[in-house]
Parts: sequence; structure tokens; C-alpha cells
Amino acid sequence: VLLIRLARPVLARTSGLLGTMAARGVVAALSRTAPAIASLVVAVSVTVGLGIMIQSFRSTLTRWLGGTLQADVYVSVPSTVASRAEGTLAPDAVRALTSDPDVAQVSTYRSADLIDPWTDGSGVVRLVALDLAPRGERAFDFREGGGADAFRAFRASDAVFVSEPLSYRRGVQVGDTLRLPTDHGPRAYPVVGVFYDYGSDQGVVMMARRTYTAAFDDRGVTSLGLFLRPGVDAERVVRELEARAPPGQTLTIRTNAALRQGSLQIFDRTFQVTAVLRMLAFGVAFVGILSALMALEMERAREFGVLRANGLTPRQVWRLVTTQTGLMGLVSGLLSVPMGLVLAAIMIFVVNKRSFGWTLRMEVGPGVLVQAVGLALVGALLAGLYPAWRMSRTSPAAALRGE
Repeated sequence: VLLIRLARPVLARTSGLLGTMAARGVVAALSRTAPAIASLVVAVSVTVGLGIMIQSFRSTLTRWLGGTLQADVYVSVPSTVASRAEGTLAPDAVRALTSDPDVAQVSTYRSADLIDPWTDGSGVVRLVALDLAPRGERAFDFREGGGADAFRAFRASDAVFVSEPLSYRRGVQVGDTLRLPTDHGPRAYPVVGVFYDYGSDQGVVMMARRTYTAAFDDRGVTSLGLFLRPGVDAERVVRELEARAPPGQTLTIRTNAALRQGSLQIFDRTFQVTAVLRMLAFGVAFVGILSALMALEMERAREFGVLRANGLTPRQVWRLVTTQTGLMGLVSGLLSVPMGLVLAAIMIFVVNKRSFGWTLRMEVGPGVLVQAVGLALVGALLAGLYPAWRMSRTSPAAALRGE
């Protein structure tokens, strides 16, 4: 009601008497217009909340990939799980690829699943052993701990890093000690850092390769991160490495840019279903607006008959109804913005945190908000086309007789 009162002077100046009548009509028929506006507000606010959540998630993921993917070329065995590397590289493949003259530094990566020490043995915890090149240390973004002292402890002692989801789900903090099962019995590892990680919602423990070798009878390598010499074309090196790879093992060799692009494509495919949810919500709101306007037509048939009898033309009736529906859509769009922001905050800081243990940075782009108002306005105008057409064709005599 307040928004319509604020809009009334503007409508009076731009549309004259018809604009004033349209604004008064919305308020006078609140029993019909309010539920329609409310349904449109809820539907559009859902699209706003989802849009902001997806935008924030994608932006956070893009920044994380930009920091995590430090190497120029990545080599792994083809995996059935898109979110992580699996399998073991053959030793001759490792030697052939790391001996390329264009490769300046190498990071090795070994992934293993351990029995989860926080459960009854039914779960697993992912363990990653790293032999990091100096440039590879920049891949970590720490929520807690980290720094030069933490990396010295990570390299020289048995200290480990844990991911944010593991810290959230198991209550592990910097200064705590993890007791993990190894090939030589349970061992304790101090935690010196909690890092952001969006590759696993179950959590990851990372330790130095030296620490891993001392605890496990495993010399395998899951994947390689190759740092090239300055000025070298990564695409050319990938083609050369594919030619140098020994026969007998299928390898996936990708540049930093290709791996980043592939990760974002997986993200976009994952959230395609939200487009269907938006369409469903908008469809429900569209039907609500259409039903309300059709009911309003039946309720105000005599009123429109009187207006027609007093000289209101069919075109003016059309303008009156479309102005009224446009005003309802505009009000719905404006009210959906704060509600959508609240929904987005709940999804990002409550639902997402409880479900995945990830910290996302909420980002509100103006495009999402403008689209919300535009969507509500267009939806209301489209829903009002048929009722406006019906009302503009009303026969004054028939309407006055109640036919």
C-alpha cells in the first residue's frame, strides 16, 4: 500500500486520470490483488535467492581455482570421479614426463582413503600426500593457521593441514592432534592449518610426502603438477608430453586453463536444474496473477460497464488494466529484492554451511536485482494481457444488466 501511494503521483503525471484509477484499484481490491502480489513476490524472491547463491558460489569457486591451480600442466590417470584424481601413475611415465627440458619444477600428489577415526569404521577420510614445489605452496588459502612456520612444520615434522569441511564436521582446529591409522599402527599428527577447499564436502587431511612415506608402505604417485620454464607455451608442452608418454597407460594431461575451464563447466552443469526450479516458481506466480485478474474482472464487471457507458473507450480500458497489472508487477519486483537477499543469506550461510561445510562469500550483482524487478514486471504484464483484452471488449449494456 505504501509503495502504491508513492507511485500514485508519478502515475497521475504520466498517465493522468487512468494512472490514478489504476493505483486506487489495486488498493481498493486488496482481497484479490494482495494474494496475487504475494505469490509473485515469493516466486521472484526464490529466483533472486538462487541467483545470488549460484553467483556467490561460482565466484568463490573461481577465486579458489585461481589460487589452487598453481602449476602450468597437470597429469593424472583418467578418473571416474570428476572432483578428484584417482589411480596410480606408472613410474616410467613419471620419469618420462618430469624429465622434459621445459619442466622447471614438479609437485607430486598421492591420494588415499583411510578408515575414518571419528566413526565406527564405516566411513573413510581422504588423505593426500604432497611433495610441493616452492611455487606450489601458494596454492593454499588458510582460514586458520598457515604461514611460514606452519609450512616449516609441515615439511620437517609430522604436522598436517586439514580442509575446512573436515574442521567443521569433526570440530578439528589448529593445535589439535589427529590420530590416524597407518600401515605401522595409529599415529598422532598435529594440525597446523585449516585451509579452504571446495573439492570435497567430506574433508581432506594433507601431509608432506616425507611424512606419508614414513607411515605407509606406498610409493605411488596419483598425479603431477608441472611448472614450466618462463615463456614456454603450455599447449605445445602438453602435445610433447602426450608424445613422450610411454605406452600401456592412458593419461590425462591438461593445462591450467583447460582444467579450470573444465571445473567451471562441471559447476554450471550441476546448477542447470535451478533454471527449471525458477521456471516452475514463475509459472505458479503467473497462474496466481492471471487467476486474480480474472476474478477481478468478474467482480468489477458492473464498474467497467459504468465506465464504458460514461465514455471510456476500449483502448482506455486496456490501458487501465495493463497499468494496474504493471503496477502490481513493479511492486512485486521491489518487494522480492529484500526477501530474495534474506533467502540468499540463509542458503549461503546456513543451508550450505550445514550441508557442505564450505564458506562462501556472498556477492550481490546488480544484474540479478534488475532482472528480478524486470521478471516480475514482465510476468504481471503477460498475465494481464488476456484479462485486459476481455475487459476492453465488455459490452456496457450487458455489464450493467449483470450478464
